Amino acid sequence: MRLTNKVPAFRPARDIAISWDNFRRGLNILLKETEVRGDELVQADNLILIGKGVPTKRWGTKDYFQASATGSVRGLIGLYQKDGTNQLLSITDQGVLTKKSGASYSIITGASWASGYNVEMTQINDKIYIVNGQREVVRYSNPTLTSFPTIATPTGVFATGLSGVSGTNIVSYRISAITDVGETLASDSYELKNQPLDTKENPVLISWTNVSTASGVLKGYNIYGRRLGDEKFLGSTAGVSNNFIDDGSATVAEFTYPPTADGTGGVNAKYVTRFEDRLIYAGIVGNPSMVVISGRVPNQDKVDLSYGGNYILIEPDSGDDITGLGVFENRIIVFKQRSIWQVTLSFQSVGNFTVTEPTATLITASHGCIAPRSIKAVENDVFFLTRKGVYTLGYEPNVFNVLRTNEVSAKVRPFFDNLTTSEKESACAFYHNYKYGLAIPGKNQTIVYDRERTSWIGPWTNDARMFYNYFDSNNDEHLIYGCDDKPYVQEYSESFEDDNGTAIQTTLRTKKDDFGDWTRFKSIKDVYFLFRNVSGDVNLDIRLQQRNGDVVTAKSVSINPVVGSAGWGSFLWGNAMWGDSPEAGGSTDINDLYRYTKLNKVSRNIQVIINTKTRNSNYEFLSLKSRARPLGLGFTPNSERL
Repeated sequence: MRLTNKVPAFRPARDIAISWDNFRRGLNILLKETEVRGDELVQADNLILIGKGVPTKRWGTKDYFQASATGSVRGLIGLYQKDGTNQLLSITDQGVLTKKSGASYSIITGASWASGYNVEMTQINDKIYIVNGQREVVRYSNPTLTSFPTIATPTGVFATGLSGVSGTNIVSYRISAITDVGETLASDSYELKNQPLDTKENPVLISWTNVSTASGVLKGYNIYGRRLGDEKFLGSTAGVSNNFIDDGSATVAEFTYPPTADGTGGVNAKYVTRFEDRLIYAGIVGNPSMVVISGRVPNQDKVDLSYGGNYILIEPDSGDDITGLGVFENRIIVFKQRSIWQVTLSFQSVGNFTVTEPTATLITASHGCIAPRSIKAVENDVFFLTRKGVYTLGYEPNVFNVLRTNEVSAKVRPFFDNLTTSEKESACAFYHNYKYGLAIPGKNQTIVYDRERTSWIGPWTNDARMFYNYFDSNNDEHLIYGCDDKPYVQEYSESFEDDNGTAIQTTLRTKKDDFGDWTRFKSIKDVYFLFRNVSGDVNLDIRLQQRNGDVVTAKSVSINPVVGSAGWGSFLWGNAMWGDSPEAGGSTDINDLYRYTKLNKVSRNIQVIINTKTRNSNYEFLSLKSRARPLGLGFTPNSERL
């Protein structure tokens, strides 16, 4: 047989033809392989889409730095300081905070964290705040880690009317002690009976016993009172002053109830985020439906009412615990297991104080968030993982100021259906270069949503436990992640061709295309391929469905950019550009690689599979065309006839 580099022109003539010019719709595993579109894929392992929807190998990874001696990475954050310097901080299963120092790590002493628990961090005012639900919040201010002391609840509360006038009213008072970061539980109530209704004309003196603390720890006391069982914030005293006169001048504000948890040692929470110039805590130990709001900078350490802090309980008796926090414009988004809420803040003057009043409004009760680390701001939306799949939260189109949620993962729903509840709960996400990636620790898989093309791709293989977008001292962005099975932080980059020296193995599988007619078998004549930037060992299979229903590999070759190097059974691949043939069109790019093969095989449909397994292997798959001649009913198997 004569070897030729001439690629004949593609001429459908009386034949039927298929043409795939891009794969911009990405992965579709919801439908059968015969039902998806020609611009969709049924397998896209370790691939990414570029340009108009061209599949190619995903970004590679390399070690960014070592975070500790052993264990997995539980938390990552960059500290960006006002003087222009920055640090990359990490917490591992060793329970210590480390910072990047060259390619290794240095340990920062002063606090520790229980191993086996994820750690959440956020920055405000040159400081990092660290929580993990196993201890109270810790503050890092370079180079110091600070824990906050806990103090006791006040005792010895007593009240007496100063006017000597009697009445029929009962007033009640409760006292809490204040530190730099919060306040204690409120004391037991002291009931003062037979009082007039008007404390302005008949003031009440409240006193209590000073709590015992180290010098400088106690900052004062908060006073709650008036109606028994409905005591609200009246005012504060400073230092060790242990009396307060309720003269009726304080306005009783809503949402200013006494604390239900001790916050003097800092808030013990699972989640923390920044909202404007405040800290927001949730997943409060002992109060899983509570959201705690700090004061404004520079009082972000403080959560007591007198400094602008407060809290709100969101359906505390529903059994629907908070699972994460997000921010959407001027709203705090509170994710629960089975619902999503928005919290807005308003403000009211009470005496000399401005009291923060939070209000919670239901967004949806049809689903919640199952994975706190799946919550990511994606341009004008918030992405998150539910029990069903990935949803977005954003504005309802054409409706002013109304939020809605919407599923975006329908085409890859089987991926999530195959995960256990615990696997979903551990999922972590990134958003980088217009791509939302969701990793499943323990399964070494990351499914990726391409926002530019509104399509899914992957899964990618990696062992990420959490992701972080870090900006270095040159303001260059690095997509990094803490490893689940080793104490390293690694980086994704388009410039890396492998995974830290290990080959990235890719698999692309197209639909089973029946040429638009599933009723008839065809004589599939030939197949045309267009690739670009082919390197290394790229293997391609063409699969056909025989009359007995079996799917067989009709041809299998290695695509090689070197002329004359590839053959396929008794038919040789043309290996020149179309422009070498007077019958064909010209090449559009010097890196284009055209391939053609004859088949003349009977099949109901055709499918293409492309694999790479070596470090330097890659390709861009631009287009496929194929011709077929429909066959008569005589080629229909008897088993298909009624």
